[in-house]
Amino acid sequence: QLTATAQREVVHDWLTVTLVTRAQGQDAAVVQRQITQVLDQALATVRPHARPGAFEVGTGGFGVWPRYGKEGQVVGWQGSAQLVLQGRDAARLTQWAGQLPGLVVANLAWGLSTATAQRHEAEVRQEAIAQFRQTALQIAQGFGFGAYRLREVSVVSDSGPGPARPRPVAMAMEARMASPDAAVPTEPGKGVVQVTLSGSVQLQ
Repeated sequence: QLTATAQREVVHDWLTVTLVTRAQGQDAAVVQRQITQVLDQALATVRPHARPGAFEVGTGGFGVWPRYGKEGQVVGWQGSAQLVLQGRDAARLTQWAGQLPGLVVANLAWGLSTATAQRHEAEVRQEAIAQFRQTALQIAQGFGFGAYRLREVSVVSDSGPGPARPRPVAMAMEARMASPDAAVPTEPGKGVVQVTLSGSVQLQ
């Protein structure tokens, strides 16, 4: 039974910025209309600038729910709606994140794009295979055998976003409110692409 692992650090190239608008009031329909108007206006503003892979626009969570008083009665309504901007063009993403009226940054996170993750996974997988084969041959020779036969093997890949290093949300919101047209500050971190091979060989 053998295990071989190969990994490499990769600079994040995919930024996801989640913006949120919130409202509250005595009428649920009014609250829903308020957050819908902000979201519709933002979508109409940024959609013409969208480019697949570089600057993508979508929506996230949307909901209206009651607020309860001390006695458990409904005393009002509150709601929120999310706008999600993501892609490789970090400069454009952060610029828009800092200038859409009625929206503030709820979350900002770096990760790996699908293309980058797949490319590095393929390369790291070959490194893990080479390491597995070398280890198997060394063990075979160490026991006086000339070769080995592969019986079974499993491959596990992990190209998760890794330790993203976004600027804290509260700080980003404060910066935006102080200067509405300023870009939200951010810096990409690094993630780890890892491939692990586990299997068994028969010495020959």
